[in-house]
Amino acid sequence: MKKVKSIIAIVVVTFLFTSMITAEKSTGKDIFVNAKCNTCHAIKSQDITSKQADKYPDLSNFGNSGVSEENAIKYLNKEFDINGKKHPVKFKGSEEELKTMVEWLLTLKSE
Repeated sequence: MKKVKSIIAIVVVTFLFTSMITAEKSTGKDIFVNAKCNTCHAIKSQDITSKQADKYPDLSNFGNSGVSEENAIKYLNKEFDINGKKHPVKFKGSEEELKTMVEWLLTLKSE
């Protein structure tokens, strides 16, 4: 019985260790695409296209928009207005994912 418990413990520890090593943190770009933000927004500088690019702003230059990280997060949570409007859709991912995505968006400066 001790041998079986030892084997199970080794398998569990090995699995957990392997999971920690192979788990990759999603990038802001991955989160943007996986959250389907490109349904509305294109980011031409990142080769991200949108079928509605003519209706919604291209975010290639978001880093020069003057919007702070805090306000961008609030905006995507529908808690803040930009130009008198709230974002039409509340971000559905985790707060960590939202922060990662906004940090990435703020790096985008096409000019």
